[in-house]
Amino acid sequence: MRVYLLSFIILSVIATSIYGVDYKKKKDHEHNFSVLDNVEIDIEDDSIILMDKDCRDEVEITGEYDLYVNGKEIELNNDQRKLVKEYYEMYFEIIDYAKRIGLEGARLGVEGAAIGVKAVAGVFKMLSADYDSEDLEAELEEKAEELEKKAEVLEDRAEDIEAMAEELEDLHFALAEKIEALGDLEMFR
Repeated sequence: MRVYLLSFIILSVIATSIYGVDYKKKKDHEHNFSVLDNVEIDIEDDSIILMDKDCRDEVEITGEYDLYVNGKEIELNNDQRKLVKEYYEMYFEIIDYAKRIGLEGARLGVEGAAIGVKAVAGVFKMLSADYDSEDLEAELEEKAEELEKKAEVLEDRAEDIEAMAEELEDLHFALAEKIEALGDLEMFR
């Protein structure tokens, strides 16, 4: 169990490098992240670009919540613009939440590495008559249990992302219901 936990933490550290960018602020950065099977989503500057897998259609939602379908601006009423805004903000909320989880995973990785250092130092401490392998094992077990509890909290937070992704998917299909120009596109069916 401990080996799997430490492997998870190491992978989290690696994943942190993926989420270490503030995508809304970084210019000329492209990012691909999708919760829908038939839609590829990229971020370019402050716009979300949705494309079907066959690249036939493209939908852009700008940071001002304007909507473009295949380069043509779609006029939105207040309710439609509100829905577009909700979709846009939910998308970035998922990315930001994942980034925070990645950073927490990195912190846990550092704590896991500290346990490894403590184990090596414990070997040297066993040279003294006052400290034996049972003492070392007890110390390491205590630290590992603390780390495991933190990893469980992190796992629960990761499940929140799944719920958020389901909400984004619901918003995706709500857009198709409320905006005729989107309802005609394959990626919104």
